[in-house]
This record gives sequence, structure tokens and C-alpha cells, in this order.
Amino acid sequence: MTEDGTHGASGYWYPDRPARTGVELLTTMRRYRAAEVAMRERKRRSMGMNATDMEAVRFLLRAAEQGRTVRPGDLTAHLGITSASTTAVVKRLVASGHAERRADPTDGRGAILVATVHSDDEVRSELTDVHARMIAAADRLSPQTVAEMQTFFAEVIDAMGADSPADEADGADRPGAGVSSADQPGAMADMRTHPSR
Repeated sequence: MTEDGTHGASGYWYPDRPARTGVELLTTMRRYRAAEVAMRERKRRSMGMNATDMEAVRFLLRAAEQGRTVRPGDLTAHLGITSASTTAVVKRLVASGHAERRADPTDGRGAILVATVHSDDEVRSELTDVHARMIAAADRLSPQTVAEMQTFFAEVIDAMGADSPADEADGADRPGAGVSSADQPGAMADMRTHPSR
């Protein structure tokens, strides 16, 4: 521990412990998260999008896979932006060929939003190989290890959702600060069946 009470790169803000296995695992999780965020950033730049537009595309693609209809209001709620900003996002995605507006079959005056085949192909083109290698790595784990990891990640996710007021006050200094839920290490838990886009 340094003089100001913080910890080195390997221990970060975790307390010093005789056995560092747990700390080392959490450090590996931070490295995974950083690598995933970097991968998403590379893909975003290759598609010429800002972060909000890229998240909108991912949302539309996930909705299509799940058979869900997306209306502008749904996109507004998911992105946490205003209706006016959503309109601007949709205009950009339509202009770039990544999304389409279609008539709402349940409301002739409304519209639904769908990702285009071009958008799906562009996202998959770079990430398919990455996800295949990630799934291959996960498939090499024994059933017992998978079960233990699922339990571990469930407990980590619960811990992240149980922040105290003190934790929230200094959250900007914590590993998860400024990273969306989709980029948290808990995403590894279902990577085998739902690889992230």
C-alpha cells in the first residue's frame, strides 16, 4: 500500500491480503473489461459512429434477435436521452444505412425502427471471429469450473448492486466508473450463449 492509502496496480483499491488469489482474479476481470471496451471502440470507429449511435444499433440488433418491436420511445428510454436527440440519432442511422423506419402495424400514424441487413453484416464481420474464440475458450472449461464461475459472477453482480452511500460518493475512483452495464465483467457470465456485439 502506498503512503496515501491506495494500492498498487495489482491490488488496486482492494485491501492487502496474505493470499492474493481473489485480488488477482478481480484484476483479470478488469483487464477483460478494458479489452472488451477497447474492442467495442475499435468497431465503433470502423463504422464511423459515435458511442450513442453504436449503442442504438446494438439495441436494434438485439431486439431483432428477440423478436421485439422497437419504437422511438423505446430507443429514447434505452439510451437515456431526449426525444429530440433520439430523432437526431435515427436520422443519422437511416442516412448511413444502418437503420430503417417502417410503418407501425399497430398504429398507422407511428413508426417502428429496425436495423438493416447491412448493419448486421457490418457488426458481425469483425466480431464473429472474436466471439468464436471466446466461446471456444469457455467451452474448454469443465462443467464444475463453469458452475463455480457462474456462482462467482452472480455474487460479484450482487455486490455491484449493493453499493453503500459511501461507495456511491467515491464511485468515480472505482473500476466500474464510467462503464455501461453492458461492459461490466459480469457480461462474461453468459458469453457462451449470448456473446456481446
